[in-house]
Amino acid sequence: MKKSVLVVAHPDDEILWFSSVLDKISKIIIVFQGTDDMKISSGRNDILNSNILPYSNKIVSLGMSEANVFNKANWQMPETTNYGIKVNSLKYEDNYDKIKDKLFKELEGFEDVITHNPWGEYGHEEHVQVFKAILKISKKLNFSIWISSYFSEQSYKIMSLFKNFVSKDFQNLKINSELCEKVKSIYISNEAWTWSNNYKWPQNESFFKLKTNFFDQDIGVIETPHVWDQMNFILMYHINMTLIDRIRSKIIKILGLILPNYFFKLLVKIKNKFYAKNF
Repeated sequence: MKKSVLVVAHPDDEILWFSSVLDKISKIIIVFQGTDDMKISSGRNDILNSNILPYSNKIVSLGMSEANVFNKANWQMPETTNYGIKVNSLKYEDNYDKIKDKLFKELEGFEDVITHNPWGEYGHEEHVQVFKAILKISKKLNFSIWISSYFSEQSYKIMSLFKNFVSKDFQNLKINSELCEKVKSIYISNEAWTWSNNYKWPQNESFFKLKTNFFDQDIGVIETPHVWDQMNFILMYHINMTLIDRIRSKIIKILGLILPNYFFKLLVKIKNKFYAKNF
């Protein structure tokens, strides 16, 4: 990648979804720092202020406060908006313009911007919003956008809407598991880790380049969910959710162990039946 910068929504996103590029970029921008969870906020402040992360010298924090909208969107019938994904939160809507204003200056001069994908990896509203802000800024600054390859059973439906946005140009990179575990332990010890403590990274992760004419592409529902090669599937049970969501993800995990060769086809079939029933 050329002169590049990584933009993530929250502290720990950089190691969860972008660990393989951390040694290849010159700058890491973290948008949100504050959250309603005081323990996590305090831990994030301690980590960012003490420069204890191995890549602390690259980090720029915009210091914004989250809208705390995780899992508030209707992921069964997702609706994209100009500020992210439809969710009932004025703060979420207001944050969009603030993100754009703060990021514009930080992204000047870069040729490649690496960031969250349009479906927010596993399905996070603020990941989607950060992508949308960068998409808008790229119209003026004319940089290339590279997105992560992660998706979950919650986000793969909205992922299909962006089939025409993603080019065939991608990079598959090896993950440094030692670095990941080291950084995870720092976040955990400071009570700022938002993912599962026993999460294990895949061996590789990919980054896809958006088409240069993505503004001319149409967003629309397709009959069969689309998955690109070299993508990373993750299960939602790794993050704190409602009891129903956890049970659903556990069931899917068990099915994956029982029927490994047909796992994703079965998942798609179940989701398609639900989709047909509700539309």
